Amino acid sequence: MAPEEAAQPEVGKHPWPELVRVRRTVVVVDVVESVRLLREHENDVIQRWRQFVQQVRSDVLPVRNGRMVKSLGDGMLLEFRSVPQAVDAAFELHRLASAFNQGRPQDASIVLRAGVHETDLVVEEYDVFGSGVNLAARLCSVAQPGETILSPQARQALVPDIDADIEDLGDADLPMPDTTARPVRLDLEIEDLGLVNLKHFSERQRAFRAGPIGERMPMWASQGAGHDERIGIAVIPFEDPLATERIQSVLGEVLADDLIAQFARLPQLNVISRLSTTRLRDRSFDAQVLHEVLGCNYAVTGTLTLVGERFRLRVQLVNCPLGEVIWAEGLDGRVAEALDGSSPVVERLGEQIGAAMVGAEVRRAVRLPLPTLDSYTILLGAISQMHLLSPREFGRAREMLSYLCDRHPRSPAPRAWLAKWHVLRVAQGWSEREDDDHQMARLAVSQALDLDGGFSLALAIDGLVHAYLGKDLEQASDRYSQAIQINPNEGLAWLFQSALHAYANDGQDAVRCALQAQRLSPLDPMRYYYDNFTSMALLSHGDYDTAISYGKRSLRANRTHGSTLRILAIAQSLGGHADEAHQTVQDLLRVERGFSVSQYLRRYPGADRPHAVRYAQALREAGLPEN
Repeated sequence: MAPEEAAQPEVGKHPWPELVRVRRTVVVVDVVESVRLLREHENDVIQRWRQFVQQVRSDVLPVRNGRMVKSLGDGMLLEFRSVPQAVDAAFELHRLASAFNQGRPQDASIVLRAGVHETDLVVEEYDVFGSGVNLAARLCSVAQPGETILSPQARQALVPDIDADIEDLGDADLPMPDTTARPVRLDLEIEDLGLVNLKHFSERQRAFRAGPIGERMPMWASQGAGHDERIGIAVIPFEDPLATERIQSVLGEVLADDLIAQFARLPQLNVISRLSTTRLRDRSFDAQVLHEVLGCNYAVTGTLTLVGERFRLRVQLVNCPLGEVIWAEGLDGRVAEALDGSSPVVERLGEQIGAAMVGAEVRRAVRLPLPTLDSYTILLGAISQMHLLSPREFGRAREMLSYLCDRHPRSPAPRAWLAKWHVLRVAQGWSEREDDDHQMARLAVSQALDLDGGFSLALAIDGLVHAYLGKDLEQASDRYSQAIQINPNEGLAWLFQSALHAYANDGQDAVRCALQAQRLSPLDPMRYYYDNFTSMALLSHGDYDTAISYGKRSLRANRTHGSTLRILAIAQSLGGHADEAHQTVQDLLRVERGFSVSQYLRRYPGADRPHAVRYAQALREAGLPEN
C-alpha cells in the first residue's frame, strides 16, 4: 500500500474530534453600499479598506480580547469573549471608519453597520460555526448606516457603566490574546426596536439599537425578613496594608458601612453584617471559604489610598463560589465628604456593583437549564424575562416561577412574582380570559401572604391585584400602607401607591410617591417600568412635557409595553402634540391589535373619575378606535 493511501482514514471509521462549544460574542460588520463603492471608487476604497482592516487587527482587537475570524472585501466576522468588549469594539469601528473618510466626498465614504449576538459556537483557528453567526449577520443587515444592532442575548449581557465580566473560556486552545486586554466601560444608550423581520427566520426576532450616550433629557429632581432567593453579599472594610495613619482605617470602615447600608435597602440582597466581615479585614481570604462560612455569593473587597484631602478606592466584586473577579473599578472622592456621609462615591459603587451582580445572575438564568441553577438566579432571570414583554420570554418567566414554587413550597417570593405575572398578562392584552388571570393572581399572592404575612413585596403586589384587576382601590391603599409600614424601602409599594393617587387624579401625591420609588428602585431590569409609572404620575399632575420625557425614556428601554404607549399617547394629545400622539397610537395598535377606547376604560381603575373622560377623548383624538 502506498504511503498516500495508508494516510487516508477508512470511511466511517475515523474518530473525528468531539465538537467543543464555547460562549462567545459574534460581531458581523458590513460595508454599506459596497457594490456601488467598488464600482465607482474601486482603487481608493480597496486601499482604504485594507488599511482599515490592518488597523482593526493591530489596534482595536488586541485590547478587547477580540479575534478576526474572517475579513472579506465588504465586511468582517469578529469574535469576542464578552459582549461589552464586542460592543465597545463596534463603536470603535464606526469611529475609525469615519477617520478613514477624511477628505473624501460623501458618496465615497466607507460607512459600516454591525450586528452583535452572544451565542454558543464551535470555534476553530480559522473559522467559527453555529446558527448564532447567522443571527448576527441578519441583525447586521437590518441596521441603518452607522448603527449597531444587538440580539436580546447581547442586550441582557450589557449593564450600563459596568465592566465586562470574566467569561468561562472553555477548553478550546484558541489564539485569543488576553495579556494586553483592558476592561471595558460602556456609556451607551439602548433602544428597543421591538420585533423585526429577518431573512430566513420564520418568526420575527427582538432587536435593540445601541449607540454612545447622547444628551440626557431633563428629569424631575428626586426628593426624597430573609428568603432563599436573595443574593448574599459581604463587604470587607477597605484598607491600605501599608498605611500608618489611623484615619485610613476609620475611613475604610465608614465607606464599607455606608455601602452596607445602601445594599440593605434592596430586597434582593442578603447583606452580611460588618461584625462578621471586619475580622477578615486584616487577612487574606479564600472566596470559596467565604461562601461556605458566611453563605455569601459575592464579596466586595478593595484598597484605600489617601492623597492629601482626597482618597482613591480600588474595588473588586468577587463571585465567591467560582473565586472569580467579575467587576473592578477605581473611584476618587473627598475625605471630608466621606466622613460626613455625603460622598457620591458610595452611591456610584452601590449602583455599579448591584447592576454587575444582577446582570451576572440574569445571564446565568437565561443560559442554563433550571435544575442546575440556584434559586436566586432563577428568580432574577424570571423577573428579567417577564419584563422583556416578549411572548416567548414571558412564557419562560412563568415556567421559571412555577419551578421555584415547586422547589420551595415555603417561600413566598416566587408566588408574589407569579401574581404580578398574571397582572402583566392582562395589562399587556395577552390574557384570553381576564377573570381566570385575576383568580390565579389572587391565589398566588394569597399563598405568598399565608406563608409570610409581613412580606412587603407580597403586600405591594396584593395591592396591585386589588387595584388593577379588582378595581378595589380602598383595599389596595390599605395593602400599600401595610407594605410601606413594614418596609419603608419597598420600592414597588411606593410605585403602585403613586398609581393609586393618579387614578384619583391626585397629581402632587402621585409624583411624590413615584419619585420616592425611583430613588428606592430595586436593582433589576425594571427601569422602564418605573419610568412608565412616573410618566403616569406626571400626567395626572398636568406636567405633560415631563410626562412625555419619561414615557419616551421608558419606551426606549422597552417598546412592547402597552401601558407606556397608552400613557404617552394621552400626554402627547393633551400636550398639543397631535401628530406624535397619532403615531404613538399606531405603535400601540401594533403591540395590542384590536385595542380600543372602550377597552381602555374597562381596564383603567380610575374610569369612574372625571379625568378619565379627558383621557378617553385624548385617545380618540389620537386615532384610537372607539370599539
